[in-house]
Amino acid sequence: MTSASTGVKTAWAIRALLGVLCALLTGWIVSHTAWVEVEETNRPSGAAALPYYSLAKIATAAGASLERRSALEPMPPASATLFLDSMFWNLFPERDDKLRDWVAHGGHLVLLRRPTDAHTLRWLPPTFVERPRAQASARRAAAAAAASAAPARASDDEDDDATAPPRRPPPAPSPKPPPRPGQRARPADPDTPVCESLVESPGSQAAFEPGRTYQRCLKPSSYGACVNTRLIPSPRARPQWLLGNETRSYAMRVPYGQGSVTTLADCLPSNNDALLLGDHALIAAAVLGLHRGASTWIVDDEAGEALPLWLWHKARAPLLLALAAVALALWRLIPRFGPRLAAAGRARRSMGEQVRGTGEFIAATDPQALHAATCQALAEAARTRVEGYAGLDDAARIGALAARLGAGVRLDRAALLAALHPGPRSTRTQWLAAIALIEQARRALLRAS
Repeated sequence: MTSASTGVKTAWAIRALLGVLCALLTGWIVSHTAWVEVEETNRPSGAAALPYYSLAKIATAAGASLERRSALEPMPPASATLFLDSMFWNLFPERDDKLRDWVAHGGHLVLLRRPTDAHTLRWLPPTFVERPRAQASARRAAAAAAASAAPARASDDEDDDATAPPRRPPPAPSPKPPPRPGQRARPADPDTPVCESLVESPGSQAAFEPGRTYQRCLKPSSYGACVNTRLIPSPRARPQWLLGNETRSYAMRVPYGQGSVTTLADCLPSNNDALLLGDHALIAAAVLGLHRGASTWIVDDEAGEALPLWLWHKARAPLLLALAAVALALWRLIPRFGPRLAAAGRARRSMGEQVRGTGEFIAATDPQALHAATCQALAEAARTRVEGYAGLDDAARIGALAARLGAGVRLDRAALLAALHPGPRSTRTQWLAAIALIEQARRALLRAS
């Protein structure tokens, strides 16, 4: 009984100690952790991650169609809108003429910038002038430097021009108030968009209702991705549509032939995220002219067919011949472990095999020569065995041979005479048959002697 009670007490003590340890660990975790809510942006996926997805939805809602192309071939249909944002669209010189003819016949061209190449788009009407902001900043800096250098030159010439009125020194910039103790300067949030109001020119055609104000918002981090240019209307022509404010013009549409050309000073809000800011959806619809039944093409990159596929479609036969030649050359260069054909034995041939082989070769290549040799062999054998054989004609020779052979050997005289003189158009089989008959007669003569 004593040992059993001691075991029970020990088990309860271990359980109590484990409970205290779990309580201390839980308290330490609770005191050293904090629950904080973090907002995370859900990245688009699927079709929503594709470029111009939001713009396509806006065009569909307006009753228009939007297509993304990778080249200018073929050209868009007449009276369509082409947003040309590709940097390599003028890779081929004839594209500029095609683009001009397309606009002249009713097309609407939208450009992000006027090309600086002097050989492209020279046909555009001179209704606007682009001035980069960098050049304007350089001019303002040069003017400020000249203004700061003017008082120094005036002090140097003070003795020479005493009658000149004294120049006022430039006002000193007001010092910024020092921060209060404990106050920290808050840096500007790069994700906070900066908005500006844009209105349509009163003399131009309104895209929607007249007098509408558009809010254009850009994040500070997006300024570097846009083109820093300014559009200034030219006094020689009047634009059809002008969008801007008191400081600058944002978009301008000018006529050309039966069509028109729209030029932008900055980026077109066409990205999926950018269309959600301000009135960017309305601005994009106004710039592209989205309306019911309209067709819009976007060319933002140049992509062609891969070289292997192009070669297969354009030069299939030469490509197959070249591949076959390469395969044959590689097959000939493959190392082999033995000869292509089995080596013949080195045993010596008998005289009969040599003669038969030579006869078979001559019969296969030139049976007439073999026939002449057989006739000569028959004449030599008969000349020593038949008296006066050389002075007889062919019929008499055959008769003498038959008399020499005797009645025991049957000799077809007509067949032997035909065998001695076969026709010039005889086939190889006929030549061989005549040779065999003459050889039989020769051997019969040799046996009879």
